[in-house]
Amino acid sequence: MRQLLKKLIEDQNGLIISSEIVLVGTILVLGSIVGLASLSHAVNHELNDVAQACDNAYNNTSTSASQNDYYMTSSQAVPEISGSGY
Repeated sequence: MRQLLKKLIEDQNGLIISSEIVLVGTILVLGSIVGLASLSHAVNHELNDVAQACDNAYNNTSTSASQNDYYMTSSQAVPEISGSGY
């Protein structure tokens, strides 16, 4: 039994392959974490831009419009939807 245990401890077959798998796995996990963090930041930034654009579009009132009228404009400030609040 001791000889078998000694043989298993001294046997190094497959050591390089397993260490390569650990190294590649670590690089993949770190890359995934960085990529997902970047994606999260980009999505949050885009959603904030959309929220600000919608807020500006619904709050865009001119001096000639009454307080109950609303205007929704495109990104080029072209009115797309207009109407009365009532």
